[in-house]
Amino acid sequence: MLLERLVRSPELLGFDPERLKAVEKMLHRGIEEQLYTAYAYLVMRHGKVAIMGAGGLAQPDATPPVAAQLDTIFDAASLTKTITATLLLQCVEAGQLHLEQPLRWTLPESKETPLGEVTLKQLATHTSGLPSWRDVNETGNALEHILATPLEAEPGTRYAYSDLGYILLGFVLERELGETLPNLAKKRIFDPLGMERSGYFPCEHLKSHLAATSAPLGQVHDPNARGMGGAAGHAGLYTTVSDLARYLLGLRPPEGEIPLLPPLLSPLTRRLMETNQNPSPLNGHTIGWFAYPSGYLPKGDLLSEKTYAHTGFTGTLLMVDPLLDLGLILLTNRVYYEKQNDGSGVLRLRRLFANAVAGALQRL
Repeated sequence: MLLERLVRSPELLGFDPERLKAVEKMLHRGIEEQLYTAYAYLVMRHGKVAIMGAGGLAQPDATPPVAAQLDTIFDAASLTKTITATLLLQCVEAGQLHLEQPLRWTLPESKETPLGEVTLKQLATHTSGLPSWRDVNETGNALEHILATPLEAEPGTRYAYSDLGYILLGFVLERELGETLPNLAKKRIFDPLGMERSGYFPCEHLKSHLAATSAPLGQVHDPNARGMGGAAGHAGLYTTVSDLARYLLGLRPPEGEIPLLPPLLSPLTRRLMETNQNPSPLNGHTIGWFAYPSGYLPKGDLLSEKTYAHTGFTGTLLMVDPLLDLGLILLTNRVYYEKQNDGSGVLRLRRLFANAVAGALQRL
């Protein structure tokens, strides 16, 4: 396996191995506190794996219960947005789209709506003026419903994290490239990187590897994605910690003349992806990722201000500090206990996780 070839001793990557042990203890405590029933995590530095693990029960109600493993498949929720953003950036560098173009260029049906002049960049950075959430399936046509949604602010003047904007970006990609979002992600990201357990529709034979949520097993948790058939620009992705490690490798600068995995983006596009696009005092956001300064960025107290990340409602986290060349992945099934907790415990845990990993670094 690729990951096994990339494992190095924590000391070689600059970590104190004893202090890294606090990470596993912290995550196991989350099970005891009923924040989730299962977790999987991985920490990378310089493109190598310093530590990884999994714990708890992925399917506690199964007979017998199914233990969580590194290949357990989690509903990634809004980590899906980073896939949509990567596909968008691939179109930008191919000269197929540009970020300042208005929505009406690709979706002409938006021309007579307030959204017609909203740019792709505003959709990608949550500054379009759209509300955070609406049930887009009320009318049976998600696109029509969003286009009829009144804006709550002048585009470019307010940050409001919005699923609706990324649903629209999913439609833009499908219209521009003439394929469904799942097919585009498979052809352009999952297959090139060997992300064999990532996709939008878990196969029947993989159900025994899924982490349970409050939704029926194999049914995406997000209601809008579920109403749209299971795949949308904002949610629907299922993935593993091992596959997300491949994803981070595909996004980082390649090493040597022959990279281990094909780079997903060119150097200039990667630089764009890592750069905050929102002027102060708006929340920081790159094309696809929370950035400093953002209240949504769970970087803790020690990671650098160059850190970018995304989280998912189901209890997931993908975070990169390019200054430290550090990648953090944490997957949980927080929404298994959706009725018992409000998610604040996992919000806190993400920051503690970041602090514990960064605090274990002894060599920068």
